[in-house]
Amino acid sequence: MLEVDALVKLGLFNQMIPMWQVFFFIAALLPFLLWNRVKLCLLITYLFSFYLGFIVQWGDYLTSAGTLAPFFLYAFSGIVVTVVFVLLIFKDEGGAGSFKWKRQTAVLSPYKPQDFSDL
Repeated sequence: MLEVDALVKLGLFNQMIPMWQVFFFIAALLPFLLWNRVKLCLLITYLFSFYLGFIVQWGDYLTSAGTLAPFFLYAFSGIVVTVVFVLLIFKDEGGAGSFKWKRQTAVLSPYKPQDFSDL
């Protein structure tokens, strides 16, 4: 296990993620995982990684660029990806119809040995 002093010497101290954010991510993801909302889990994961990428890396990029142009590019690309993802999640495959919020499972009939007696 690495100690905090070793991380500071390596310059990795500012790369650590606070535990409350990880617990918040798990708490936000858990209900959707339990209700089998896989697409919403993917959206939450993308938004969380987008947020962490902004918080962890942004100070270095902003100071090196000296302008807010990278910030607007990062924010715009994140918003575009999120909007496209949400539109594709709720797009109906067969044309006009209702949204499918949950995966539908097929109902199978029970196994009967007489079904295979013809073979």
